[in-house]
Amino acid sequence: MDDAITDGGLHGKDLSKSDFSINIYSFMKSKSTKRSFNLCCMIRDEIIDGKSYEVIVNIAKNYIKSKKGFEKLAEWGLVR
Repeated sequence: MDDAITDGGLHGKDLSKSDFSINIYSFMKSKSTKRSFNLCCMIRDEIIDGKSYEVIVNIAKNYIKSKKGFEKLAEWGLVR
């Protein structure tokens, strides 16, 4: 399994941007299930992968906090 994330990536700090929060969520899901999968959404989607967008943003926020903030996360990206 690759630790690479494509599209959106870590180019901004705005968790309201779907590509940012969904990339973090996708990475975490892939790591926990040890499986590759495709996840996509469109602007204004309210439910992604069976979860509300608000829940996914909160998951992303908690992940960033666990990595000691955005700056530390951006330093290494979504690896490890």
